Amino acid sequence: MLDENQITHKMKLASDYEMQGKLLHAVQIYNSVIAENTDYTDAYFALGEVYEKIGNINPAVEMIRNFLKKNPENKEVRIYLSEFLMRNKRWDEANEILSYILPEEEPVISFFLGYSHFMQNDYEVARINFLNFLQHSEPDEMLQEANLYLAKIDINLKNFKGALEYLKKTEIVYSNFWEWNLLISVVYYNLGMYTHAIVPVGKALKLNPQEKSVHKWAGKIYLKTGDYQKAEKQFLSYIDAGENTEADIYTELAEVCLKSKKPADALAYFEIALKLDPENKFAELGKKNADNIIQKTAADD
Repeated sequence: MLDENQITHKMKLASDYEMQGKLLHAVQIYNSVIAENTDYTDAYFALGEVYEKIGNINPAVEMIRNFLKKNPENKEVRIYLSEFLMRNKRWDEANEILSYILPEEEPVISFFLGYSHFMQNDYEVARINFLNFLQHSEPDEMLQEANLYLAKIDINLKNFKGALEYLKKTEIVYSNFWEWNLLISVVYYNLGMYTHAIVPVGKALKLNPQEKSVHKWAGKIYLKTGDYQKAEKQFLSYIDAGENTEADIYTELAEVCLKSKKPADALAYFEIALKLDPENKFAELGKKNADNIIQKTAADD
Protein backbone atom coordinates (compact mmCIF):
# COMPACT_ATOMS: atom_id res chain seq x y z
CA MET A 1 0.00 0.00 0.00
CA LEU A 2 1.26 3.47 -0.89
CA ASP A 3 1.64 6.06 1.83
CA GLU A 4 0.17 9.54 1.50
CA ASN A 5 3.35 11.11 0.11
CA GLN A 6 3.74 8.39 -2.50
CA ILE A 7 0.11 8.80 -3.57
CA THR A 8 0.51 12.57 -3.84
CA HIS A 9 3.68 12.16 -5.93
CA LYS A 10 2.09 9.64 -8.28
CA MET A 11 -1.12 11.63 -8.71
CA LYS A 12 0.91 14.75 -9.58
CA LEU A 13 3.04 12.79 -12.04
CA ALA A 14 -0.06 11.41 -13.75
CA SER A 15 -1.62 14.87 -13.86
CA ASP A 16 1.54 16.25 -15.48
CA TYR A 17 1.38 13.54 -18.12
CA GLU A 18 -2.24 14.53 -18.79
CA MET A 19 -1.24 18.14 -19.31
CA GLN A 20 1.44 17.00 -21.76
CA GLY A 21 -1.12 14.93 -23.67
CA LYS A 22 0.53 11.66 -22.66
CA LEU A 23 -2.75 10.09 -21.65
CA LEU A 24 -1.71 6.42 -21.77
CA HIS A 25 1.13 7.18 -19.36
CA ALA A 26 -1.38 8.84 -17.04
CA VAL A 27 -3.67 5.79 -17.27
CA GLN A 28 -0.84 3.49 -16.19
CA ILE A 29 0.00 5.60 -13.15
CA TYR A 30 -3.60 6.05 -12.01
CA ASN A 31 -4.10 2.29 -12.36
CA SER A 32 -1.02 1.68 -10.26
CA VAL A 33 -2.40 3.93 -7.51
CA ILE A 34 -5.74 2.06 -7.59
CA ALA A 35 -3.96 -1.31 -7.50
CA GLU A 36 -2.13 -0.33 -4.32
CA ASN A 37 -4.93 1.71 -2.71
CA THR A 38 -8.28 0.33 -3.86
CA ASP A 39 -10.31 2.83 -1.78
CA TYR A 40 -8.58 5.98 -3.03
CA THR A 41 -11.52 7.49 -4.91
CA ASP A 42 -9.65 10.46 -6.39
CA ALA A 43 -7.67 8.05 -8.55
CA TYR A 44 -10.89 6.54 -9.89
CA PHE A 45 -12.23 9.98 -10.71
CA ALA A 46 -9.00 11.05 -12.40
CA LEU A 47 -8.77 7.80 -14.37
CA GLY A 48 -12.38 8.15 -15.46
CA GLU A 49 -11.63 11.64 -16.81
CA VAL A 50 -8.66 10.33 -18.81
CA TYR A 51 -10.70 7.47 -20.27
CA GLU A 52 -13.30 10.05 -21.27
CA LYS A 53 -10.67 12.17 -23.02
CA ILE A 54 -9.51 9.10 -24.92
CA GLY A 55 -13.11 8.27 -25.81
CA ASN A 56 -12.93 4.94 -24.03
CA ILE A 57 -16.13 5.24 -22.00
CA ASN A 58 -17.01 1.60 -21.28
CA PRO A 59 -13.85 0.75 -19.29
CA ALA A 60 -14.39 3.83 -17.14
CA VAL A 61 -18.00 2.88 -16.40
CA GLU A 62 -17.07 -0.73 -15.67
CA MET A 63 -14.24 0.34 -13.35
CA ILE A 64 -16.49 2.59 -11.27
CA ARG A 65 -19.35 0.07 -11.27
CA ASN A 66 -16.94 -2.53 -9.87
CA PHE A 67 -15.94 -0.09 -7.14
CA LEU A 68 -19.61 0.45 -6.25
CA LYS A 69 -20.24 -3.29 -6.05
CA LYS A 70 -17.70 -3.41 -3.24
CA ASN A 71 -18.73 -0.05 -1.77
CA PRO A 72 -22.46 0.33 -2.48
CA GLU A 73 -22.96 3.00 0.20
CA ASN A 74 -20.39 5.39 -1.28
CA LYS A 75 -22.64 8.27 -2.39
CA GLU A 76 -19.80 10.41 -3.70
CA VAL A 77 -18.72 7.79 -6.23
CA ARG A 78 -22.31 6.97 -7.14
CA ILE A 79 -23.06 10.62 -7.87
CA TYR A 80 -19.82 10.91 -9.85
CA LEU A 81 -20.77 7.92 -11.99
CA SER A 82 -24.26 9.31 -12.63
CA GLU A 83 -22.77 12.61 -13.82
CA PHE A 84 -20.26 10.71 -15.97
CA LEU A 85 -23.06 8.69 -17.58
CA MET A 86 -25.19 11.79 -18.20
CA ARG A 87 -22.27 13.58 -19.83
CA ASN A 88 -22.11 10.68 -22.24
CA LYS A 89 -25.89 10.59 -22.81
CA ARG A 90 -26.40 7.23 -21.11
CA TRP A 91 -29.57 8.40 -19.41
CA ASP A 92 -31.17 5.08 -18.39
CA GLU A 93 -27.96 3.89 -16.75
CA ALA A 94 -27.66 7.19 -14.90
CA ASN A 95 -31.24 6.88 -13.64
CA GLU A 96 -30.53 3.36 -12.41
CA ILE A 97 -27.38 4.47 -10.54
CA LEU A 98 -29.23 7.39 -8.94
CA SER A 99 -32.14 5.22 -7.82
CA TYR A 100 -30.03 3.83 -4.97
CA ILE A 101 -29.95 7.20 -3.19
CA LEU A 102 -33.01 8.74 -1.54
CA PRO A 103 -33.58 12.31 -2.78
CA GLU A 104 -34.48 13.31 0.78
CA GLU A 105 -30.93 12.39 1.81
CA GLU A 106 -29.24 14.06 -1.17
CA PRO A 107 -31.56 16.63 -2.82
CA VAL A 108 -29.18 16.98 -5.78
CA ILE A 109 -30.33 13.50 -6.84
CA SER A 110 -33.72 14.98 -7.72
CA PHE A 111 -32.01 17.61 -9.86
CA PHE A 112 -30.00 15.00 -11.75
CA LEU A 113 -33.07 12.81 -12.25
CA GLY A 114 -35.00 15.85 -13.46
CA TYR A 115 -32.26 16.70 -15.93
CA SER A 116 -31.90 13.12 -17.15
CA HIS A 117 -35.64 12.70 -17.76
CA PHE A 118 -35.79 16.13 -19.39
CA MET A 119 -33.12 15.07 -21.88
CA GLN A 120 -35.21 11.97 -22.62
CA ASN A 121 -38.25 14.19 -23.29
CA ASP A 122 -40.00 12.60 -20.32
CA TYR A 123 -41.30 15.95 -19.17
CA GLU A 124 -43.85 14.94 -16.54
CA VAL A 125 -41.32 12.85 -14.62
CA ALA A 126 -38.71 15.58 -15.03
CA ARG A 127 -41.15 18.12 -13.57
CA ILE A 128 -41.81 15.94 -10.49
CA ASN A 129 -38.09 15.63 -9.80
CA PHE A 130 -37.29 19.32 -10.27
CA LEU A 131 -40.19 20.30 -7.99
CA ASN A 132 -38.92 17.80 -5.42
CA PHE A 133 -35.47 19.37 -5.67
CA LEU A 134 -36.93 22.84 -5.07
CA GLN A 135 -38.80 21.54 -2.02
CA HIS A 136 -35.82 19.95 -0.31
CA SER A 137 -32.82 22.08 -1.33
CA GLU A 138 -31.17 24.98 0.39
CA PRO A 139 -31.08 28.23 -1.61
CA ASP A 140 -28.25 28.19 -4.15
CA GLU A 141 -27.71 28.78 -7.84
CA MET A 142 -29.02 25.32 -8.75
CA LEU A 143 -32.46 26.40 -7.56
CA GLN A 144 -32.52 29.01 -10.31
CA GLU A 145 -31.34 26.40 -12.81
CA ALA A 146 -34.14 24.10 -11.70
CA ASN A 147 -36.66 26.91 -12.25
CA LEU A 148 -35.23 27.43 -15.74
CA TYR A 149 -35.70 23.75 -16.56
CA LEU A 150 -39.26 23.91 -15.22
CA ALA A 151 -39.87 26.80 -17.63
CA LYS A 152 -38.52 24.68 -20.51
CA ILE A 153 -40.73 21.77 -19.43
CA ASP A 154 -43.82 23.99 -19.38
CA ILE A 155 -42.94 25.31 -22.85
CA ASN A 156 -42.69 21.76 -24.17
CA LEU A 157 -46.00 20.93 -22.49
CA LYS A 158 -47.53 24.14 -23.91
CA ASN A 159 -48.23 25.53 -20.45
CA PHE A 160 -46.99 28.99 -21.38
CA LYS A 161 -48.43 30.85 -18.40
CA GLY A 162 -46.60 28.50 -16.06
CA ALA A 163 -43.40 28.91 -18.10
CA LEU A 164 -43.68 32.69 -17.81
CA GLU A 165 -43.89 32.46 -14.01
CA TYR A 166 -40.71 30.36 -13.82
CA LEU A 167 -38.87 32.63 -16.25
CA LYS A 168 -39.78 35.68 -14.18
CA LYS A 169 -38.31 33.94 -11.13
CA THR A 170 -35.00 33.45 -12.94
CA GLU A 171 -34.81 36.87 -14.59
CA ILE A 172 -32.35 38.35 -12.12
CA VAL A 173 -29.86 35.55 -12.80
CA TYR A 174 -30.33 34.75 -16.49
CA SER A 175 -31.65 37.91 -18.18
CA ASN A 176 -28.29 38.54 -19.85
CA PHE A 177 -28.12 35.04 -21.34
CA TRP A 178 -29.35 34.49 -24.91
CA GLU A 179 -31.32 31.34 -24.07
CA TRP A 180 -33.41 33.02 -21.36
CA ASN A 181 -34.27 35.85 -23.74
CA LEU A 182 -35.22 33.38 -26.46
CA LEU A 183 -37.37 31.35 -24.07
CA ILE A 184 -39.33 34.33 -22.79
CA SER A 185 -39.84 35.63 -26.32
CA VAL A 186 -41.22 32.20 -27.31
CA VAL A 187 -43.56 32.31 -24.31
CA TYR A 188 -44.77 35.82 -25.13
CA TYR A 189 -45.33 34.78 -28.75
CA ASN A 190 -47.44 31.80 -27.74
CA LEU A 191 -49.44 33.94 -25.31
CA GLY A 192 -50.21 36.37 -28.13
CA MET A 193 -48.10 39.08 -26.44
CA TYR A 194 -46.15 39.83 -29.60
CA THR A 195 -44.95 43.33 -28.75
CA HIS A 196 -43.58 42.04 -25.43
CA ALA A 197 -41.50 39.52 -27.38
CA ILE A 198 -39.67 42.11 -29.52
CA VAL A 199 -37.11 43.29 -26.95
CA PRO A 200 -36.02 39.86 -25.63
CA VAL A 201 -35.77 38.27 -29.08
CA GLY A 202 -33.71 41.24 -30.26
CA LYS A 203 -31.43 40.78 -27.24
CA ALA A 204 -31.10 37.05 -28.00
CA LEU A 205 -30.06 37.92 -31.56
CA LYS A 206 -27.34 40.25 -30.29
CA LEU A 207 -26.10 37.80 -27.67
CA ASN A 208 -25.96 34.76 -29.96
CA PRO A 209 -26.42 35.50 -33.68
CA GLN A 210 -25.03 32.04 -34.50
CA GLU A 211 -27.97 30.24 -32.89
CA LYS A 212 -30.30 29.13 -35.68
CA SER A 213 -33.48 28.94 -33.61
CA VAL A 214 -33.21 32.59 -32.56
CA HIS A 215 -33.58 33.65 -36.21
CA LYS A 216 -36.66 31.47 -36.61
CA TRP A 217 -38.47 32.95 -33.64
CA ALA A 218 -37.35 36.47 -34.49
CA GLY A 219 -38.87 36.00 -37.94
CA LYS A 220 -42.14 34.73 -36.47
CA ILE A 221 -42.33 37.60 -33.99
CA TYR A 222 -41.52 40.30 -36.55
CA LEU A 223 -44.15 38.82 -38.86
CA LYS A 224 -46.78 39.13 -36.13
CA THR A 225 -45.76 42.71 -35.31
CA GLY A 226 -45.80 43.80 -38.94
CA ASP A 227 -42.07 44.42 -39.37
CA TYR A 228 -41.90 42.50 -42.64
CA GLN A 229 -38.42 43.61 -43.67
CA LYS A 230 -36.90 42.28 -40.44
CA ALA A 231 -39.07 39.15 -40.61
CA GLU A 232 -37.82 38.32 -44.12
CA LYS A 233 -34.21 38.87 -43.08
CA GLN A 234 -34.54 36.58 -40.05
CA PHE A 235 -36.35 33.79 -41.92
CA LEU A 236 -33.68 33.86 -44.64
CA SER A 237 -30.94 33.75 -41.99
CA TYR A 238 -32.66 30.71 -40.46
CA ILE A 239 -32.88 28.96 -43.84
CA ASP A 240 -29.25 29.82 -44.70
CA ALA A 241 -28.02 28.47 -41.36
CA GLY A 242 -28.57 24.83 -42.31
CA GLU A 243 -30.63 22.12 -43.92
CA ASN A 244 -34.02 20.65 -42.97
CA THR A 245 -35.99 23.88 -42.77
CA GLU A 246 -39.63 23.20 -41.87
CA ALA A 247 -42.38 23.75 -44.44
CA ASP A 248 -44.09 26.19 -42.06
CA ILE A 249 -41.08 28.52 -42.17
CA TYR A 250 -41.28 28.74 -45.96
CA THR A 251 -45.01 29.36 -45.61
CA GLU A 252 -44.45 32.21 -43.17
CA LEU A 253 -41.66 33.63 -45.33
CA ALA A 254 -44.05 33.53 -48.29
CA GLU A 255 -46.64 35.35 -46.17
CA VAL A 256 -44.06 38.04 -45.42
CA CYS A 257 -43.36 38.43 -49.14
CA LEU A 258 -47.07 38.74 -49.93
CA LYS A 259 -47.47 41.47 -47.33
CA SER A 260 -44.35 43.17 -48.74
CA LYS A 261 -45.94 43.16 -52.21
CA LYS A 262 -43.51 40.59 -53.61
CA PRO A 263 -45.92 37.97 -54.95
CA ALA A 264 -43.38 36.24 -57.21
CA ASP A 265 -41.11 35.53 -54.25
CA ALA A 266 -44.14 34.48 -52.20
CA LEU A 267 -45.20 32.04 -54.93
CA ALA A 268 -41.74 30.46 -54.99
CA TYR A 269 -41.69 29.98 -51.21
CA PHE A 270 -45.24 28.57 -51.14
CA GLU A 271 -44.16 26.03 -53.77
CA ILE A 272 -41.17 24.98 -51.66
CA ALA A 273 -43.47 24.59 -48.65
CA LEU A 274 -45.82 22.36 -50.67
CA LYS A 275 -42.93 20.19 -51.86
CA LEU A 276 -41.95 19.66 -48.23
CA ASP A 277 -45.55 19.24 -47.04
CA PRO A 278 -48.06 18.53 -49.85
CA GLU A 279 -50.93 18.58 -47.32
CA ASN A 280 -50.16 22.13 -46.15
CA LYS A 281 -53.52 23.84 -46.74
CA PHE A 282 -52.25 27.28 -45.81
CA ALA A 283 -49.46 27.03 -48.39
CA GLU A 284 -51.89 25.72 -50.98
CA LEU A 285 -54.24 28.68 -50.46
CA GLY A 286 -51.31 31.10 -50.34
CA LYS A 287 -49.99 29.81 -53.63
CA LYS A 288 -53.36 30.46 -55.29
CA ASN A 289 -53.48 33.97 -53.83
CA ALA A 290 -49.94 34.76 -54.99
CA ASP A 291 -50.65 33.39 -58.46
CA ASN A 292 -53.85 35.45 -58.69
CA ILE A 293 -51.98 38.62 -57.71
CA ILE A 294 -49.29 37.95 -60.31
CA GLN A 295 -51.88 37.36 -63.04
CA LYS A 296 -53.90 40.42 -62.08
CA THR A 297 -50.78 42.59 -62.10
CA ALA A 298 -49.82 41.26 -65.54
CA ALA A 299 -53.32 41.94 -66.86
CA ASP A 300 -53.31 45.50 -65.48
CA ASP A 301 -50.01 46.16 -67.21
